[in-house]
Amino acid sequence: MDPQPYCDDCLVPLTVRHLLVECPSLIELRHRYLYRCRGRDSSVYYISKVLGPESLAQGHHVFRFLGEAGLLSKLEF
Repeated sequence: MDPQPYCDDCLVPLTVRHLLVECPSLIELRHRYLYRCRGRDSSVYYISKVLGPESLAQGHHVFRFLGEAGLLSKLEF
């Protein structure tokens, strides 16, 4: 089994949650592409909104976020 990858910026395990809602180095991209996934009157992002039914809403661009962050090419489908 391959070792757990780590975030180059935060030095924590690289997880879907970390990339989509936690990593501070991606906050600008998160604001640009995932702004509809924040809590009401908050800058907190929720994984359930990023990957849930809201992800189908116009203006939600998780794949653009992943692409511009340089992560889309690293995903295995």
